[in-house]
Amino acid sequence: MEVLPWLLLAVVIISAVVLQRRRPRVLPAEPLFELSPDPVLLVDSHGIIRMANRAVHHFLGYDDGSMVGRTLDILVPEEIRSQHHHLVALFFSSTGKRRMNNRIWINDARGQKINAEIHLALVDYDGEPMAIASILDTSTLWMSERKLREQHKAYDELFEHSAVGICSVSLGGRFLRVNRRLCDLLGYSGEELLERCFQDITHPDDLELDIGNVNGLLNSAANSYSIEKRYLHQGGHYFWANLTVTLIRDEQNFPDYFISVIEDISNRKQSELLLLQSETKFRTIAETIQSVVWMSTPAMDQMLFVNPAYEYVWGRSCASLYDNPQSFLDGIYDDDRARVRAAIERYKEGRWEIEYRVEHPQNGLRHIFDSGKGVFNNAGKLEYIIGLATDISDQVKAKADMAQALEQAHQATERLNLLIRTDPLTGCINRQALYEELEHQLELYRRYQTPCSLLFIDLNDFKKINDTFGHIAGDETLQALAEHIRQHIRATDILARYAGDEFVVVLPQSNVREASLALRNLRNNVLRHQTPTGTFPVHFSIGLAYVGYPDVADANSWIEVADQAMYLDKSAHAGSHAHTSAESENASGHSVDMTLPPSATDANDRGCASEDGQ
Repeated sequence: MEVLPWLLLAVVIISAVVLQRRRPRVLPAEPLFELSPDPVLLVDSHGIIRMANRAVHHFLGYDDGSMVGRTLDILVPEEIRSQHHHLVALFFSSTGKRRMNNRIWINDARGQKINAEIHLALVDYDGEPMAIASILDTSTLWMSERKLREQHKAYDELFEHSAVGICSVSLGGRFLRVNRRLCDLLGYSGEELLERCFQDITHPDDLELDIGNVNGLLNSAANSYSIEKRYLHQGGHYFWANLTVTLIRDEQNFPDYFISVIEDISNRKQSELLLLQSETKFRTIAETIQSVVWMSTPAMDQMLFVNPAYEYVWGRSCASLYDNPQSFLDGIYDDDRARVRAAIERYKEGRWEIEYRVEHPQNGLRHIFDSGKGVFNNAGKLEYIIGLATDISDQVKAKADMAQALEQAHQATERLNLLIRTDPLTGCINRQALYEELEHQLELYRRYQTPCSLLFIDLNDFKKINDTFGHIAGDETLQALAEHIRQHIRATDILARYAGDEFVVVLPQSNVREASLALRNLRNNVLRHQTPTGTFPVHFSIGLAYVGYPDVADANSWIEVADQAMYLDKSAHAGSHAHTSAESENASGHSVDMTLPPSATDANDRGCASEDGQ
C-alpha cells in the first residue's frame, strides 16, 4: 500500500527557496519557485498547501493559484487518505535531516491517478517549518514497466502451462529451469530435476546420438535439431519422446544455453510397433488415430492402405490416393514439393523422417511431420513401406510463439541494461560502465599496445552555481557541459559522468599529442550557459592521463593520475579565475566566477610526456 510516499513527497530541487534576508545577494525565493519547470509545492505542518507554482497547477489540471490554501487531501487517493494526517504529523515531528523520495500515485484535478516520483525536504520558511516537494511525472516509465511485467508473465505462463515438456539446459547438460509438464513426464519434482543432467535420464542406447547432436550444434551454424529418444522415468521405466533442442546464443553470438521441447510419443511408438505386428491390429489402430497412416509398395506405385485422417489433413479423398499414389504431392506446398520428391527415394530405402507443409483447401497451410520405415520379409527383401504423417501445426505455432516471447524478453533485457549503464541526468554512461570501458582499453594496451588517453574534467565553482542560481540551474549546467563536451569530441570518443560535477572522456586510439589537441579544442570552445536570470560562461579544469604512463596500473590508478593532473590545472589557473570574477556579474547583480582558463597556460600541455604518448 503506497502510504508512506505521501508523507515523503522527495528531494528538494530548488535550494534557493529561502528568504532573501537570511542569505544576502541570493535571488528572491518566489520567482525561482514560480519559474521552475518542474511541479513544486510548499506545504505547512497542517498539510495546507501554502505555495504551488504554475507548473504543478498545469501538471495536475488546476487553474492557476487554485491549489493554494487547500489541503493535500485533494492529491491523496481515497484509500489511503485516512492515514495521511498521521503521517504528515509524524514527518514534521521527527528529528534529524528529512529528505526523501519515492514513487507514488496522486490524484489530478479530475480525480484520475497519475504515477509520479515525489522529492521531499523539510525547510525553514520565514521561521516556520515547511515541506517543499517536487513532482516528476513517471507515467510513461510506469507503463513501460507494466508492459515488461506483462511480457515476462506471458512468457512464464507459456513456459509453465505448455502441453509439452519444456526446459532450459546449460551447455554442460544441467537443467536450469523445468515446467510442470516435464516433471509429470519424468515423475520428478522440479527441485529433483534441477539437481540432475539430461544424461542422467537418457536411455544408454540413445545417449551417444543425443550428445553427438549437441556437439554438432555447438560446432556449427545450426540452431536446432530434433530426434526421437527414450527417457528414464523415476519409476524405472523408459518412454519415447520427440526432443527438439534449440541453441540460444548471447548478444555476441556465443552459445549460452539450450531450450528443449519434449513431447511424449510413447503412444505413437506403440502404434508403430502394433502396425508392424499385425495387419488387423494395424487397421484397428490406424482407423482411430488422427495422424495419417499409409502403406504402399516399395516403389510407391500402389497404395495398400490409408486411414481416414488423410481426408482431414490433406483435404482430399482417400479414393484419389488409391487411384494415384503420387497425388498426395499435389497438395504439398510448392516450396517444399521438390524436397519431398527427393525424399521419396529414401522411402524406398525403408526408413525416413521429413517435415513439410500441405495446402489444405479449407484450413490453409498445415505443417506435417512424416516418418516411417520399411517392412522386410525373412529373406531381407523390402515388401512394403509404412508411413505416419502427423499434423504438427499447433506445435510449430507454439514454438514460434515461444521464440517470439524469448526475443521480446531479450529485447527488454537489453533496454534495461542500457538504462542501468546510463546516467539519468546527462545521458552519459555512468561510473560502472566507465570502469568496464577502461578495463577494456587497458587490456587492448597490454595485448597490442593500442594507445588510449582519458581526460578528467571538473566543473569549477559548481557549488557557487547551485548556491546562486539553484539546484535546477546546477543540473542544467551539468547537462549543458555534457552536451558541450559531446559536440567537441569525436564520435568514437566515450563520455562518462564520474561523480557529481566530474566527467571523464575516454579517447580510444589516441596518444598524448592527439589527446592534447582534444584538450585544447575543449578549452578553445567557450561554453556559455543561459538561465532565466542571465547568461554566464562556464569554466572547467581538465587533466590528461595516457594509458602508458608509469603510474597507470589499473582503471583506478588511471583515473587518479588524470585527477591529479586536473588539480594541477585547477591550481595553475586559480588566479585567473579570481581576476575574471568581477566581469561575470549575472542579471541580478551577483558575482559568478565562470571564465574558462586560457589554454596557453594549460598545465596538461606543459606536462605531456611526448607527442607519441610513449
